Amino acid sequence: MASIDNSLKDSEVQKHLNELENVATEEELEKKLEKWNKFGFNVSSWMKYLFNHDSGEGFKAEWLSIDEYKRLAEESMQDAWRVVHAPSWKLEKRGSQKGDIVESTQTEKFGKVYRFTGIVDCPAKFLYSEFRDNLTRLPEWNPTILKSELIKEVGPGVDLSYQVTAGGGRGIIAPRDFVILRRTAPLSSDGKVTDDTPSSFICSGVSVTVPGYPPHRDMVRGHNKVGCWFLTPKWVQTPNGKVEQTVFQWLMCCDLKGKIPQFVLDAAFATVMLDYIVHVRAFAASCKAKGMF
Repeated sequence: MASIDNSLKDSEVQKHLNELENVATEEELEKKLEKWNKFGFNVSSWMKYLFNHDSGEGFKAEWLSIDEYKRLAEESMQDAWRVVHAPSWKLEKRGSQKGDIVESTQTEKFGKVYRFTGIVDCPAKFLYSEFRDNLTRLPEWNPTILKSELIKEVGPGVDLSYQVTAGGGRGIIAPRDFVILRRTAPLSSDGKVTDDTPSSFICSGVSVTVPGYPPHRDMVRGHNKVGCWFLTPKWVQTPNGKVEQTVFQWLMCCDLKGKIPQFVLDAAFATVMLDYIVHVRAFAASCKAKGMF
C-alpha cells in the first residue's frame, strides 16, 4: 500500500482531490498530475493512498445454513437478470472490435452498474461450462484474475469462492480481493432456471463474508453488489454453414472502497471489461484450435 506524503496538509489533499473530481478525461488527469509534480507535490502517492485505503471495519463472519446460501444466491441471480435486461443504458466506451461496448445505468437498488456486450466465437454452452466447472483455472488464461479459489460447494449451481483481481487505472487502483457467493444456471427467456433447451446461461455473484477469509492487511476487500456473466447463443450464417457464437455480456457493480472519483471508476471499469474480453476470445480460439468444440 502506498504511503501518503505527510508534507501535504489535509486541507491541501482535499483541495487537490476536489480538483481531480472535476477532471472529466484521462488527458486532463495526466496534465494535472504533471503540473502538481513540477511543484513538488507527490500527488501519485497520496492518490494511491486515498484510492486504496480501507476504513478498517472489524471483520465478522459466520457460516450460514445451506438454505440461506441458496436463497441469497437465487436472489442475486434474479437481481442480475433484471439489471442486465434494464431498458436504459448510456454508452461509456467502445472497444476496438466492432460491436464491443461498455454501457452504464443508474439503478435504485445498486447505484451505477456497468455492462459489457460483445461477441465470442464459440458456443454459449461451452463457455458457460468452462466458467461453471473450471473456476480455479481462470488465472491460467486470464491475467485480469490473479487468484481464483473454490471455498465450498453449497449445492447444485451454488458455491463460495475467493478471488483476487488485478488493479487498474494505470496502477492507481491496487488489486482487490473478493469472497463471492455464486449462482450458475441455464435460463429460459423469462429468466427462470430450466432443464429444457435454454435461451441463455448465467454465472452471477454477490459478495459475502465467511470464516477463515478475513481481509488481508495489505489488500483492500472489494464488495460485489450485483454482477454476472450472461451468455446468449447466436447463430450466424457463414460460407461453411451456420455456426454458433456467444453474445457475451458482463454485468458489474462493485464497491472498490477508497475515495475514488467517479471518472476514475468509469475509466477503470471500462478498461478492465474491454481487456477481459480479449482474454476470453483468445481462450475460445485456443480451445477451438484444439477441437474442444
